[in-house]
Amino acid sequence: MYNVMIFLHVVSALLLGAYVLFPFFVGRAAALSGAAQESFVGLLSSFNRVGQFALIVALITGGAMIHQAGPSVPWMIAAVVLLLIIGALTGMMGARMKKLIAAGKAGQNTESHAGKIKTFSWIVAIAVILAVLMMTNPTIL
Repeated sequence: MYNVMIFLHVVSALLLGAYVLFPFFVGRAAALSGAAQESFVGLLSSFNRVGQFALIVALITGGAMIHQAGPSVPWMIAAVVLLLIIGALTGMMGARMKKLIAAGKAGQNTESHAGKIKTFSWIVAIAVILAVLMMTNPTIL
């Protein structure tokens, strides 16, 4: 059972790795306009949804494996905080993507939405890198 949990945890971590590239994709979306921007942001929204499900799987499998690894309490707190940051900001990114698509369809300015999405995606990318660093070095805390 532990091998299955490790497999699911690693696959979900790989899917979360897409968030490291997300700021660059969002930068590309901001440069587009009209229907091209709407379709590209729709694709990013789908990737975001997959990433959110991967985050849930990582949280569940990590929680199931944590008693066998025996990490320190500060490590567990930091891991949960990082996962909560990632989850909250990806949710905020999803809402902003929906607003960007709606603004684009209405012919309104989409720059403010794209800027916020890019800011959120940079924070998520840094949080994912920190989470991977922490998970691969459990003695760091």
